[in-house]
Amino acid sequence: MSDAPLRAAAGVPVSQVLVAVAGYLLLALAARTMPAADFAVISAFYLLLNTIGRGVFASVELETSRVLAAADATGRNGRPVLATAMRHAAVLLVVAIALSLAATPLLPGFDVAVALAVGSCTMAVSYCVRGPLAARRRFRAYSLTFLLEAAFTLLGAVALTLAGVNTMVGWAAVLVLSPGVAAVLVVFRTSRVGLFARMRTLWSSRDRDAAHGNEHQIVMTAVIWTSLFYLSSQGVWNLAPVSVTSALAMVPSEAAGFVAVAVILRAPVFVFPAIQAVLLPSVSAAAQHNDRDGTRRALRPPLFLLGAVSIPWLLAATLVVPWMARTVFAVRDVPPWPATTALAASTLIGAAAFVLQTRVLAFRRHRDVGLAWLSGLCVLGLVSAVPGDPRLWGALAQLAAAVVVLMGVLIADSRVGQEHGRTWRPHARR
Repeated sequence: MSDAPLRAAAGVPVSQVLVAVAGYLLLALAARTMPAADFAVISAFYLLLNTIGRGVFASVELETSRVLAAADATGRNGRPVLATAMRHAAVLLVVAIALSLAATPLLPGFDVAVALAVGSCTMAVSYCVRGPLAARRRFRAYSLTFLLEAAFTLLGAVALTLAGVNTMVGWAAVLVLSPGVAAVLVVFRTSRVGLFARMRTLWSSRDRDAAHGNEHQIVMTAVIWTSLFYLSSQGVWNLAPVSVTSALAMVPSEAAGFVAVAVILRAPVFVFPAIQAVLLPSVSAAAQHNDRDGTRRALRPPLFLLGAVSIPWLLAATLVVPWMARTVFAVRDVPPWPATTALAASTLIGAAAFVLQTRVLAFRRHRDVGLAWLSGLCVLGLVSAVPGDPRLWGALAQLAAAVVVLMGVLIADSRVGQEHGRTWRPHARR
């Protein structure tokens, strides 16, 4: 890969970090503009939008990227991939809307649940656009979807703050509209430079090898398991603060301090799908050719990077994050250092799991990945229910969940090696 594609790929995680920063700045500005009760609602809305919207539709992007990259690697027609992806996205949209309406008891009114459902629609649009971009390694355009989303979120929050708007509707509208508007603008831009036009021309031709027409179809079972994995992963990163907030309802200052620290330390979670989006096309192409060494080489750089940043990240969690929570979110009582360290460690372990599971997904073991994250979510629920300091046990619950997920991914990866070990043949280096 030349320097230009490498620079474009490096922009993907940066753009996702900026989306996280924009979301956090929106919450920080809302905390200084809205009443405390409304700020709690917009915070819950933000977490639910990420859990349902990103949790459901990230699977469409992931599967479209994986299968389209595999089709390109073997010279197949990619048109069936896009058609199947759109059908599955429509099915998942119905599921997301149902989940949004089912969250009505957690929100102040039915109108807020409807806004959450609309947000699911805009999330669906954004992820359906990103899938083909990632598969074709158009990482500049892929990053642009997130950069524009971050810009619209931040500009909207600043405008609401300057106008003194303190109603839930205005702030929710910014969160709901930003992903969809950004995706539509990127579609228009890439169409002008020929990407989607070229893809339409390619897909409009007949498949010359109809006998293998279903080989690269997106399987609904894979999408379901991938959606379960994303929903469970969002639960792992979001439900610990919700649990602690509920347990500390009588001590709101401590609850607010834990939520602020947890929100800051979960910021890298936004980068995890970006890392996977960058890795998956290369790993899928190598897996399509049974290149075991190639799948391993693709995962080494991010794993080495995780090892290099682990100690600075843990030190920052103890020394810097409490100050950031007090400064950005105006909280007074931050959790003790063991809790912040546990939250930071869980993020590192979760990142390792996301990197390693890319190879498992490339070999179509979606069920194993989904079960790993579902097991972690169950462990989180069990550990967070242990009597004691809710802040400490909430952090330990998230850490335990991440450890369980990593163990599940490692077991699934070992099974992949055992099943394909007899058929893999090393390719000669060019």
